[in-house]
Amino acid sequence: MTEKKSLILLLFAAILALISAYISQFVFDYQPCILCLYQRAPFFAVITLSSLSLITKKFQKIAVIFCVIFLTINSGIAFYHVGVEQKIFAGPTTCASSNLNDFDNLEDLKNALEKTKAVRCDEPQFFFLGLSMAAWNAIYCATLALYFRLNFKLRTNRLRAVNK
Repeated sequence: MTEKKSLILLLFAAILALISAYISQFVFDYQPCILCLYQRAPFFAVITLSSLSLITKKFQKIAVIFCVIFLTINSGIAFYHVGVEQKIFAGPTTCASSNLNDFDNLEDLKNALEKTKAVRCDEPQFFFLGLSMAAWNAIYCATLALYFRLNFKLRTNRLRAVNK
């Protein structure tokens, strides 16, 4: 597969992932936690990089490599998120709820609750076929990264064999 085709597929894969995330958020009202939001950033990077490379028709090989790196990073964040959901790892402090003993009166508690928008990272809101959305994202990104990495290596090896 050429770099151009790879970039097109990477672009659509990232768009599909973000569309799915936004549909679950705005249509089905599953609010994302901070780790869910972190997992969106690499998809935006893939969209930006692949789009720019396709438009300018420059640096397509390097763009594919960086897109694979972004997907690998996303997979790592998602695996960490699954570990937080399974209570294997401690989540970021922004994922924890406040301790009720930290408040001196009801007014302080009320103010804290009104300011709180964070969703807990260790409590998945939705499961599909027994897996959380973070688990599906980990599988999705790892599979894409592995596929495009192997495809890139195979193409590079073929080009080397032809040039010998």
